Amino acid sequence: MYAIFENIIQFVVLLFSYIYGYKHHSVFIRVRNKLYGMWIRRMFLSMGKSTICTSLRLSGGKHISIGNNTMIGYNTILAAHDFLLGKHFCPQIVIGDNVNIGDDSNISCINKIIIGNGVRMGRRVMLNDNSHGTFERHMLDIQPNLRPLVSKGPIIIEENVWIGEMVCILGGVHIGKGSIIGAGSVVTKNIPPYSLACGIPAKVVKKYVD
Repeated sequence: MYAIFENIIQFVVLLFSYIYGYKHHSVFIRVRNKLYGMWIRRMFLSMGKSTICTSLRLSGGKHISIGNNTMIGYNTILAAHDFLLGKHFCPQIVIGDNVNIGDDSNISCINKIIIGNGVRMGRRVMLNDNSHGTFERHMLDIQPNLRPLVSKGPIIIEENVWIGEMVCILGGVHIGKGSIIGAGSVVTKNIPPYSLACGIPAKVVKKYVD
């Protein structure tokens, strides 16, 4: 009996796949994301004609600007914290034109994060200009999520930078235009323009002089 029922279900699903195929589903997903972007647009300081995939986790949208023809992937966190743990901040996140931010990325700001035009980011990339406390003895006895937020400085990513999957970029870092950051790298220092950098911490392994 179970085998017969399973065969019926398989037949129904197969029949439905002809009625509503993968191409139709892809069109549906694109339309849904466009509508979602239109719906959430007013939450930002400004937003051009860009696409934001569903399930965005947004905080402090009034401090975030997004340019034109930019794509922000599924389940991305965009957080600009202006007040946390009893302290006020003046955050600013600026995302340029033709930027692609991969799924499950995390962009967190209390200072400033600038992403230039044409930047491409893989999935699970983290840009975080802040941390909970510093590595000082008196801080270590405080519960981590209760330590005061501090920032070493803004994150600036110039135009046409390519950032691989699962890269972590920390505060006080400036990445020059045209550079490539290898997957899985942790960027703690400035990267010159037209450089290839990778590793933990990321180091320049090749560089072109313009």
